[in-house]
Amino acid sequence: MIQVQNRPLPVYSKLILGILLFLQLAPVAIIIQTAFKTPRSLLENGSISLQGWTLGNFHRIFVEQSLAPDLLNSVGIALGSMLLSVCCGSLMAFALTRWQGNTRKHLLTTLLVARLLPPVALALPLFLVLRSLNLHDTRTGLILAHTALNFPLATWILMPFMDAVPRALEEAASIDGAGRVQTFFHIVLPVTKTGLVVASLFCFLMSWNDFLFSLILAGSAVKTAPLTLNGYITGFGTEWGPLCAGACILLLPVFALSFKLHQHMIASPTQGGVKGA
Repeated sequence: MIQVQNRPLPVYSKLILGILLFLQLAPVAIIIQTAFKTPRSLLENGSISLQGWTLGNFHRIFVEQSLAPDLLNSVGIALGSMLLSVCCGSLMAFALTRWQGNTRKHLLTTLLVARLLPPVALALPLFLVLRSLNLHDTRTGLILAHTALNFPLATWILMPFMDAVPRALEEAASIDGAGRVQTFFHIVLPVTKTGLVVASLFCFLMSWNDFLFSLILAGSAVKTAPLTLNGYITGFGTEWGPLCAGACILLLPVFALSFKLHQHMIASPTQGGVKGA
């Protein structure tokens, strides 16, 4: 058995990690402080000062500007896209890991190219397709558009988890009379629940943070929270207080999901399966 010794990090490694951590957290801290500052305090003391704190920015975005309906739109669209992407991606990942046909590499390459394409390259084709289906500026249209972007990502995330499922489990299920569909839903999916959680997390965040598709494919009848916050950036200047207050609200699900699902992201992809002899 190989024993791994835990050695303390050198001083320079700790220094580099500290600098990187500061660069990551400093902008978030500035955003949080700016969200609680009055416009006068920002002009006179800056965002780093501890003077001039207020809850007026949150009152404005929720009471005066009614951000809550747009937040609900963002949540509904992100959840719908997440569920559709993970469902389709899990089926595709299972098929690609079990299928050894000649066109398998072509499908994998197609999924990779589709994921590597910049979203702006997909915006115009999706706009034309959704408009022809009368789904432009609708929640369903945005869910389908986000799914087109997240489906390849979900497939590639789930493929290693699907491939790591012990074949002995599937052979045992086949001996007991289970078909491919039953094996997939009752054996493979429970074993790969860690991968499903990870894929769901990334798909939700990709949809939650989207601005481009919401701007091009909606924006009139259906508005998401990032699109609403963009309204605080005008030709007359930027209203930093309400903008940062809305940014804090958008950051809450990101932090909550990251802390809640951290244990699933580092868990074994075949947790609950059989162990090798």
